[in-house]
Amino acid sequence: MFFITLLSLCSGAGTDANVWVIVFGENGDTGTLALKESSKSNKFERKQVDIFRFPDILSLGDLSKVRVWHDNTGIAPGWHLEHIDVKDEFMDKTFRFPCDRWLSKKDDDGQIMRELACANNDYLDLSEKTKYEICITTGDAEETKENAWIVLEGRKCRSKEFVMENSSKKKRFLRGNVDRFEFSSKNVGDIAAICLGHTPKDGKKVKGEAYWHVEEVVVTEKELGNKYIFRCNVLIPLSPKRDEYLTFECTKTIESFASKARSLVPVKYEIIIITGDEKGAGTDANVSITIYGSNGDSGSQQLRQRLRNLFERGQTDRFVVEMLDMGDLQRVRVEHDNSGLCPGWLLDRVEITNTANGVTTIFLCGKWLDTKRADGQIARVLYPKY
Repeated sequence: MFFITLLSLCSGAGTDANVWVIVFGENGDTGTLALKESSKSNKFERKQVDIFRFPDILSLGDLSKVRVWHDNTGIAPGWHLEHIDVKDEFMDKTFRFPCDRWLSKKDDDGQIMRELACANNDYLDLSEKTKYEICITTGDAEETKENAWIVLEGRKCRSKEFVMENSSKKKRFLRGNVDRFEFSSKNVGDIAAICLGHTPKDGKKVKGEAYWHVEEVVVTEKELGNKYIFRCNVLIPLSPKRDEYLTFECTKTIESFASKARSLVPVKYEIIIITGDEKGAGTDANVSITIYGSNGDSGSQQLRQRLRNLFERGQTDRFVVEMLDMGDLQRVRVEHDNSGLCPGWLLDRVEITNTANGVTTIFLCGKWLDTKRADGQIARVLYPKY
């Protein structure tokens, strides 16, 4: 069981928007959680503590970060979040995630999504570091044997200079090639421009004129999938001076996780679990499911109901789970924790219905989840029956 507590302090800090979080830990993540039923009737008001209870979330072990965002709806969507506390009842431990920033289109850096590191763990870097993948396409006009460098100009700040080395062992920047580099840096926010330079190795002097034909640069922020495309198609001169470079503005931004999440709406899914009709088919163990769709995954969801003996032989059990629209369902992972007197389980099939559009997807199984039978597996990945 998880309790998620949020606090807002600043003037005008409250929001009317819909808010979601994902909690990440050493054993996985919760999937997208809609913060709907608060301990307060009017959620996310200034100087107010809101508590949200999630009884079906399994313990994730030590927590590392949370991702929190809203959909920018309502009369006053801007929101200043002081911090988030997540209490794991199983571990009897509370994890704090400091924020003290706006999630607002009109304040701070204009972002309405934040990733917050856990302050409990000293080893975590709280400077919002992220990884960037840089893919550079060299054109047909001029290749180079020299090094290159790039700086990312973000809405929040400017990155350090990333040097892209060209060695004799691994030749880069050849005509028509796409070369990939990965760098770790503080998060610069939305990338508006890049500065691109072409420099000789080991500080050599430049003899005559030399150029490198850059066709395109694609920068991907690995954590959220934000992708920025820079159409260059230009000759970059070789220069030993770091203040001689060309600047390119972003020509195209591909939809990111953040923008996609803001466009999605909560949907109720009916999950039907059908247990096989053989001797010993039922299970006393705790059963969980993870749903994977074209818009992401649900995270592990424990299937529980009060005052009902679940997953008995020949029985059909129904559950309703609310999550963001998963899109086309691609697969599910069903597993149990092997607890109880008779944990072995014969799962016949899983049927999942998106109640918003009425589409039902069927996942056939017909296999045991049992350490003492068949292949001994207690987790199954199932694919749709078409």
